[in-house]
Amino acid sequence: MGMTRSQIARRLLRVLRPLARLMTVSASSRVINQALGVAIPAIAASMLVGFGADSSFERFFFLLAALAMIKGAFRYTEQFTGHAVAFRLLSELRTDTYRRIVPLAPAGLEDDRTGDLVNRVIGDIDRVEPFYAHTIAPFVSALAVPALAALGLAVWVDPTLAAVFAPFPLVIALVPPWINARRVADLSRDARAQSGETAAMFTDAVQGAREVAIFRAGPSMSARIEVSSRAAAATRRSMSQVSAFRVGLGDLLAGGAVVAMIAVAAIRLDAGLIDISGLAAAVVISWVGTAPARAIEEIVPDLEQALAAAGRLFELADRKPSVPPSPVDRIPADGEVAYEGVSVEFDGADSSGLTDINAAVEDRSFVAVVGPSGSGKSTMVELLARFRDPDAGRVLLGGVDIREVEESTLRKSVALVPQRSDIFYGTLGDNLLLARHDATPEDLWEALDRAQLGAWARSLDAGLETRVGELGTTLSGGQRQRLAIARAFLRDPKLLILDEATSELDSSTERLILSEIARERGKRTVIVVAHRLESIVDADEILVVDRGRLVERGSHEMLVSAGGVYSGLWQRHLDFVAGT
Repeated sequence: MGMTRSQIARRLLRVLRPLARLMTVSASSRVINQALGVAIPAIAASMLVGFGADSSFERFFFLLAALAMIKGAFRYTEQFTGHAVAFRLLSELRTDTYRRIVPLAPAGLEDDRTGDLVNRVIGDIDRVEPFYAHTIAPFVSALAVPALAALGLAVWVDPTLAAVFAPFPLVIALVPPWINARRVADLSRDARAQSGETAAMFTDAVQGAREVAIFRAGPSMSARIEVSSRAAAATRRSMSQVSAFRVGLGDLLAGGAVVAMIAVAAIRLDAGLIDISGLAAAVVISWVGTAPARAIEEIVPDLEQALAAAGRLFELADRKPSVPPSPVDRIPADGEVAYEGVSVEFDGADSSGLTDINAAVEDRSFVAVVGPSGSGKSTMVELLARFRDPDAGRVLLGGVDIREVEESTLRKSVALVPQRSDIFYGTLGDNLLLARHDATPEDLWEALDRAQLGAWARSLDAGLETRVGELGTTLSGGQRQRLAIARAFLRDPKLLILDEATSELDSSTERLILSEIARERGKRTVIVVAHRLESIVDADEILVVDRGRLVERGSHEMLVSAGGVYSGLWQRHLDFVAGT
């Protein structure tokens, strides 16, 4: 069950606590600014109708000018401090949200779309800004300024007129904003969800631009985005209709305040209880004094959007990682790996799960994991990187249950190169430095050379400063894989895992890289999930997985002669080679 609006608001206010003093300055400045906004026209009206030919006009002119300058100063202070608070807190919210998202990856984000996640961290956080910059201070002034106006009216003009005025701003502040409040809240949540959906669809369209062009799917993709955009526009139109009605009702009530004030003030004037100057001031105050209360309805739509956006943000930030942090930090002694009764289950599918896996991999050995597609090979190695935890059993690294290894320690000990590695927008050097921030240029070139990418990189005019484009679009598939392998070499882990990480390389390049990996024997444990079987025939041991179970293990020669699953895979490989 999601958080209620009041819970979201209280949580946003808790975030505000370190800057509460600055927000108090902003709210106080707004109250003074708007109180002067009531006083200046009231004084001016009183002055215009009450002065005779011998009145000292200059004195009141300079008074109004001085009040206007003071009002401007407080307006500046309110705007500056309010936005300073908002932008500071938005920055902290964005940073904190990202820090909370990182432990969720990858298993905890498998059901989320990239565009929607980006929209939450960027768009939704930006939509929270009105809560701090345009909500707190206006709510304070909506209550304080009418109260001050009523007090000034009572002292300056007539207590009876103050009593006539006082209920109107209170009703304006409390009644219109509650009309269809639940519907507006629901529409606001729908609007933020639709915004995320549109962002996700647009991201898919941009990232898949080549496929869209190849299959001439531009019109259909545009139609999908248009449908989503029209739905969002319809939602916002419904919100605007409710808001327009409530704004109109507020103005109607404010007009009622003027009418009531004129009627009562005329009676008081006939009775000689007030003069014409007092009547003019009272009428002006009856309209201008309700302005802060009427402003509440103008900020309510933004407030609802802010609460809806914050709700989506907190839902993401509050997710529990699929792998909880380790309560201790034990250091693996070496790269020895052991699976002890390991089972993994997936909701809705069991083809890539695991059932009672028991296996041991010696330290500094070269082991391959093979099996049919969907047999659970990638799941086995993802457990070693602790992208997920087993549902039963345990996985050991260097004699230590990896659930007892703190994340930063585990990341230093294990490097995983998946089939599709992410290459980030930036330079070759930037992408390598992800693995080791303190690496020297010499270290980077050595890693590129070992990944058979050094000669190509040296042929480029910019060398390590060459831009690789978003998602590595300026690189070939093989170059992306070799860059990812170079990152793993640079990491220098106890355990190196290649999950079909050479699948897009030509045979000759793959052999060169595998020969480089073979040199790692005696230095670190290497586990390779094989795509082409000829690449792992000299492995120390081959683990054969089928339908989530470890069905065979042994050397290449032993498994071929056994006539089991591996033998069948090898024969299909030979038939494929012969056919080509």
